[in-house]
Amino acid sequence: MQKCAYIPRVVLFLCAAIVWLIVIQIAQAVTLQTDSSAEANTFNIPNWYYESDQASASLGFSVSGAGDVNGDGFEDIVVGAPKYSGNTYKAGAVFAFYGSPGGLQPIPNWMFGGDQTGADLGFAVAAAGDINHDGFDDILVSAPRYNHEQSREGRVYGFYGSANGLPATPSWQLESNLVEAYLGWSVASAGDVNHDNFDDVIVGAKWAQDGFVNEGMAQVYLGSNAGLASSPMWTTFGGQAGASLGTAVSTAGDINKDGFADVIVGAPLANTSEEDAGQVLVFCGSSSGVDQEPCWTLTGTQLNGRLGEAVGGAGDVNGDGVDDVIVGAPGQNTSLPEAGTVYVYGGSETGLSLLPLWTAVSNQSIAQFGTAVQISSDINGDSLQDVIIGAYGYTADQSQEGRIYVYYSRSGGPNTQPDWIAEGNKAEAEFGFALSSSDVDGDGQDELLVGAPNYRKETELRGRAFLFEGLPANTTKNTLFLPFILKN
Repeated sequence: MQKCAYIPRVVLFLCAAIVWLIVIQIAQAVTLQTDSSAEANTFNIPNWYYESDQASASLGFSVSGAGDVNGDGFEDIVVGAPKYSGNTYKAGAVFAFYGSPGGLQPIPNWMFGGDQTGADLGFAVAAAGDINHDGFDDILVSAPRYNHEQSREGRVYGFYGSANGLPATPSWQLESNLVEAYLGWSVASAGDVNHDNFDDVIVGAKWAQDGFVNEGMAQVYLGSNAGLASSPMWTTFGGQAGASLGTAVSTAGDINKDGFADVIVGAPLANTSEEDAGQVLVFCGSSSGVDQEPCWTLTGTQLNGRLGEAVGGAGDVNGDGVDDVIVGAPGQNTSLPEAGTVYVYGGSETGLSLLPLWTAVSNQSIAQFGTAVQISSDINGDSLQDVIIGAYGYTADQSQEGRIYVYYSRSGGPNTQPDWIAEGNKAEAEFGFALSSSDVDGDGQDELLVGAPNYRKETELRGRAFLFEGLPANTTKNTLFLPFILKN
């Protein structure tokens, strides 16, 4: 070091500059190797969350984008808390938050509370599309354990949007009139199944029975100028004792590109060659409504695989212009018990493919990977629709904290490895039990909505809903600065 004292300052400066350039090159190399980690850390910080103010409320048990219920140009969200106590103890409640240029407000813009203890209002929530074609989006809310004339027959509510947002009282409601049917175990938009320019809805009743005990049922109700019909245009039952058809329902989009929306229904406890292997059925739309016979059937092959516990559609993940569907089997895995598997099946002008376009498998037993699945509009702003998967039983550094996975799509389908992973970071939080997406700030890029119904505040299980902002598609690296210190 003493010899350096005789080196002219200009040489020292040049040496320092050369070293600094080398450091920059090293930093860039490190950045290229750690892009995924750096981006994940950025994306892991929620830009909004809402937590229950009550213990054991199960807030976040259900979450959904709501469309634009007040017509202000920004999409909204809805969150269910089926054990919340409002005016009635443990009757459940639903909260809506309206979008804006700055995102979501810290407190709800709208709330609807249940009127019957134990009815589980908010067990399922969903965007319904525009049922009455008035330019405002509408929502569905369920209370599957509601008792009226029949024990646990279940009830579903529709709330129609307006310039003032959602109304204080339901615009439409429905009961199953079947004992122990649990109508509203699942609810969803059906799309426009008969192409009359009114969106329709689909509801599931997991334990309904016609000829078989607990076979399950799904129904479609048509929209109109007057709102939803009081009677279903289409009903299907499980056809097998204990099949639990209607555990999951969704629009499938238009899987054969004929201009009519189709619907997808899961029966995860259906027995095939193995007990509780599960089954998924797609029923195609037509000018007369939904066809009575399925146009596509997927049958599980693994014992307790529970294929169809989650289903989704209305997205094009491979860019071919035809909608695809996603199916979760949280009990299915050939090597790890109940690790879970998720499949995407591609649509075409002849319908859905017989072989999966894409498959993802969990790497941990009891993770329940695929209990929640969705094809999002676009998480990273590249105009391609992405895949989101929840694994609420996943354990990392906290037991059963839960994990969610985002797979960005490219030409040909989703990436083979997840582009982003987030965890609950609280023991037994069940982060990822419910998930959805919505563009609440109008930037053309979906935000990711995640429910964690057992999220703790200190020792209380309160529940939380989180909103994460997706990274732009052109985010390829994060700058890394390393300090340079020259010692004498």
